[in-house]
Amino acid sequence: MERTIWVLGHRNPDTDSICSAIAYASLKKELGGNAAPGCLGVLNRETAYVLDYFGVESPPLVADVRPQVTDMLRREIACCGPETTLQEAGRLMREKGIKTLPVVDGEEHLVGLLTTGDLAHYLLVELGLEMVTGGSRAREILDTLVSVLMKTEGIVTFQDDDLVEQVKKVMLETRYRNYPVVDEHNRLLGMVARYDLLALKRRPVILVDHNERSQSVPGIEQAEILEIIDHHRLGDVQTGEPLFFRCEPVGSTCTIIGSIYRQQGVEPSPVTAGLLCAGILSDTVLFKSPTSTTKDHQMAVMLREKAGLELESFGRAMFRAGSALADRPAREILQDDFKEFQLGDLKIGVGQVEALGIDGLESVKRALLCEMNDLVQEQGYDLVLMMLTDIIQEGTEVLVAGEDKFVGEAFGRTVKGGHLFLPGVMSRKKQIIPQLARLASFR
Repeated sequence: MERTIWVLGHRNPDTDSICSAIAYASLKKELGGNAAPGCLGVLNRETAYVLDYFGVESPPLVADVRPQVTDMLRREIACCGPETTLQEAGRLMREKGIKTLPVVDGEEHLVGLLTTGDLAHYLLVELGLEMVTGGSRAREILDTLVSVLMKTEGIVTFQDDDLVEQVKKVMLETRYRNYPVVDEHNRLLGMVARYDLLALKRRPVILVDHNERSQSVPGIEQAEILEIIDHHRLGDVQTGEPLFFRCEPVGSTCTIIGSIYRQQGVEPSPVTAGLLCAGILSDTVLFKSPTSTTKDHQMAVMLREKAGLELESFGRAMFRAGSALADRPAREILQDDFKEFQLGDLKIGVGQVEALGIDGLESVKRALLCEMNDLVQEQGYDLVLMMLTDIIQEGTEVLVAGEDKFVGEAFGRTVKGGHLFLPGVMSRKKQIIPQLARLASFR
């Protein structure tokens, strides 16, 4: 069975991250690959609105890509019941070439194990007790039920979602040939052996909209990264093998995915075209962000006809659904689109939310600053910023927790009470992080 290739965006997923993952997985499947989109967190309201609008299910949560028992599990195995005779069990083990035979009840629950060592020992002991005449004693022994001999105590089992790194430790300590794998109800799923570790392959993944470990799925260093498609600065993801890497200075990863569709000669479905449009509109903030390029606009215009969208009205509805700041918990707003950066010796977190107007939200801003200060204390950030980007004013109010003097120096302005308004600033990637990184390099 061909392994599933996970197409994954970044943590705290935004619309561009999710839509690019769905669209690229769809293209891979169209081209004959076994790809599936996944997400690394709860969808924000904007993204949930987009998927609901186009009738698309949310991708499954991928919590970890470290190898698990399921990646080396042998599901097609021989087993027997406790009423099986030793003769039948021995014949089965010989025919299948196995040394460990799981014993299950009528509902596939594991009740014991029979090994060739147990069987050989039993036969030698029993046959040595007396002279076998007329085959009567041999017949009696061969008709013995497996339940008499099977091991029922101290059986070492695994579950299919156990991490391989933990399984290795147990195998080294116990040194059995084979180990049963069961579900939470003790039903047999298959078997694993020490030699299965040698054939174990890493989980294949494709990363979209990021290329930094801190923003990627847990266990990424143990995965097989096949491709990276991104529009951000180069990060620190490392691979052991060559890969397809495409990073372009455009406003949205969905723009790049749209280009790949055209280059592969594949026409996106109306739904896929709509998702790509949504990702472009979201990351370019209706083409008002300085990261927005002519290529982004041209791609969105091409896709809108296929999707049947009016870009301006759909984009405004999308942002309206995603903001509604006064009705949302501060922690939810902060975590909607929060990214972590290591700039020199500084650990920095920057969140962003776009809204059609940010006036009259003083209570929300106070709550956000409280959450941000808690985050500085809880997770050891030197600095946490929250960008409240006003699409109408085309500017951003930045809330600051931590080293506010550093922020003031970076932007040549004074941070007052944790607040700083930056007119014309719409982009975290192009207007916030580069300024902070430049100053951090001189610390």
